[in-house]
Amino acid sequence: MEDPYRPEEGQEASFCTECRALYQNKRWFFDEKLARRLGDTEKVRQLVCPTCRKIKDHYPEGFLTLSGDFFAERKEEILTLLKNEAARVSGRNVLDRVIKMTEEGKDRLVVETTTEKLAQRLGRAVYRAYKGELDFRWAEMNRFVRVYWSR
Repeated sequence: MEDPYRPEEGQEASFCTECRALYQNKRWFFDEKLARRLGDTEKVRQLVCPTCRKIKDHYPEGFLTLSGDFFAERKEEILTLLKNEAARVSGRNVLDRVIKMTEEGKDRLVVETTTEKLAQRLGRAVYRAYKGELDFRWAEMNRFVRVYWSR
């Protein structure tokens, strides 16, 4: 299955007008100094990166659902862990970002991510820190995952 958000050929030296990520040598990355320097030049193509488009279009490839009494008791602590891990990962890979976090009652949270890998990684981070039950459910061609953690 093709990713409709995959960059087109010929998008070398591109700059995302939303998040200021740069695209060069077939990869997206953050470099604020380079972004400032290249942002207003005509050498760089200005566009919206695939991740910002996924966020705008609300196109998640991963869901992480956290639930249970333990989650309700430690919600703030677990939220901090999730935010820190998501920031660490997106600092290395611009394409891995959280779209949104939705609380469903006091003992349930759903995290939507731009990639299936980030949902897996966040689920594993919570599991490493707090144990519990962790389950992965894949859709066709491994392009979409639902991760469930409970305790």
